[in-house]
Amino acid sequence: MRFLPGARRCPRPRVDKPVLPPGTEDQSSPPMMRILQLNLNHCKAAQDLLSHTILEQRINVAVVCDQYKNLDPPYTWLADSNSQAAIWVQGGGGVQECPARARPFFTWAQINGIYFFSVYAPPRLADVEFSALLTNIIEEAWNKKPLIVAGDFNAWSTEWLCRVTRQRGTALLDALATLEAALLNTGDTPTFTGALGYSVIDLTFASDTLAPRITS
Repeated sequence: MRFLPGARRCPRPRVDKPVLPPGTEDQSSPPMMRILQLNLNHCKAAQDLLSHTILEQRINVAVVCDQYKNLDPPYTWLADSNSQAAIWVQGGGGVQECPARARPFFTWAQINGIYFFSVYAPPRLADVEFSALLTNIIEEAWNKKPLIVAGDFNAWSTEWLCRVTRQRGTALLDALATLEAALLNTGDTPTFTGALGYSVIDLTFASDTLAPRITS
């Protein structure tokens, strides 16, 4: 796992990818976007470092979860109802659509033609609560394409090189399949390392039509 310099296990960078938004016939050179995905572990130092990283790497969209705090205007910061997932848009001019009402554990925004979903499914959720969260995400994401769904799902599956597949992992794969979204995680690098070991719980999915246009 790669840490931002000076952080204390707090940030868990997953994605730093330029994304080419969907173009149209009269749009020969659509702009690239740089996206950063992070679990901030409710850490102030991590969130401070995120601000510097966004400026240094010229990030357009930060998809974050377990944030230390939400940012107020003039920042374009879209959060869920319990402050566990957020999307931070630089400049703010690219936001075309966002939820009319915040919901728990996930939020979304349409930015330059792409729907971004930020999700945090804490380990304390019972299986029935996790399934209900997935149902809410599917209902919200239905007919929203192309999309990127990213976050910390605390779900295990051999599909993303965990040692075992558990119920949450199977439920997550089934849910994202209905949205025709492909898993972008590659390799065996863990996204979380702790005293009890490591795991891959920070995941990124993208619409089948969008996935080939995303590079890391």
